[in-house]
Amino acid sequence: MLDCLGVYLHIPFCQTKCHYCDFVSGPFLETWINPYVDALKKEIQQTDQVLRRVQIRPALISPLVVDSIYFGGGTPSTLEARRIYEIMRVVRGAFTVSTEVEVTLEVNPGSVDSEKIRQYKEAGVNRVSIGIQAFQDHLLEKMGRSHSVEDGLATFDLLRQAGFSNINVDIIAGLPGQSLSDWQETLNMSRRLAPEHISMYLLELHPNTVFGKIYSQSDNASGPVARSYAVAELPAEELVVQFYSEAVRQFIATGYLQYEISNFARSGCESRHNLKYWTDQPFLGFGCSAFSYLAGKRWGSERNPRRYIERINHDGEAVDCVYQLSDQEIQEEAIFLGLRLMGGLNLIDFKTRFGFDFYERFSTPIAHLREGGLLECNSERVRLTPSGCLLSNEVFAEFLSR
Repeated sequence: MLDCLGVYLHIPFCQTKCHYCDFVSGPFLETWINPYVDALKKEIQQTDQVLRRVQIRPALISPLVVDSIYFGGGTPSTLEARRIYEIMRVVRGAFTVSTEVEVTLEVNPGSVDSEKIRQYKEAGVNRVSIGIQAFQDHLLEKMGRSHSVEDGLATFDLLRQAGFSNINVDIIAGLPGQSLSDWQETLNMSRRLAPEHISMYLLELHPNTVFGKIYSQSDNASGPVARSYAVAELPAEELVVQFYSEAVRQFIATGYLQYEISNFARSGCESRHNLKYWTDQPFLGFGCSAFSYLAGKRWGSERNPRRYIERINHDGEAVDCVYQLSDQEIQEEAIFLGLRLMGGLNLIDFKTRFGFDFYERFSTPIAHLREGGLLECNSERVRLTPSGCLLSNEVFAEFLSR
């Protein structure tokens, strides 16, 4: 079986900037859209030049088959379908693409109609991820979302009517003002829609976001940023734990497999692209702020969309940073990415890859974490317990730099 490769395509354009979003995205000038897409296509066509820039032989990707393509953002559904078709055509011209490739498009509720969806499908999109996030209009408003609950339900229905049989729904736990009844309603609505995949994220506060500025110690709910928005209290940590635990219980009872800390899927509908991030598989990212991982190196592109366009047109590439992972970093990533998966870390594979026994090297943290009920172990695998999933970052930290 040939080795596979993922392709990520970053589309930064959004109608509005959500208050929690830390990605390179926002309501950029509409006049940038066509030049950006043209630059994106040019970057894909000049992949060899990008690889030489990061000192990787282009021949290294020749035997690789692209089995996942992911349009992320931003809001990729801001693009006309013809633009998605053009990008797909360029990808197919630059790489060997599997006949069974998974092509995911992130869609904002209310940003598509039946004709646009039909055209996306004709362009090759066969999986859609909808950023519904919550099923309460008051929470969507607090998040700075541009859609309503009605928009989310209508968009899901349109996708089903168009024949899409692989749909992901994103939801967020721990939002400002989110109550237990709100969360129960979100779980009920998610199960009623019955998507093939559900991504459930715990709210993270990033410094450069609106929420980060409101809820940070330096600019709290009485600060100048907070006064510009309708502020609500964040749910207590104990309540967020209850949100997570209840979601896991209900989704599993409904027939979903929890295959990663935050992800649930019907059998066979696990996100092929995201699994590449968690299982040490290679992927190439194109577009501003996109990251790539290949041959032990990780590199990222220019983050500013305008400068990205200029650099692609002038230099043919827009690589902004390159990291050669050390043996220690590769080992640490294998541990915490393996533990993110509910199947856990395969100890036999780990020893074959790194040449040492996991139990012997990490006997002290393993004993400590097992005593705390955060890890469960057997002769073949180490995996997080349900409590360990909620404290995963703390668990991962126990294995770093030892």
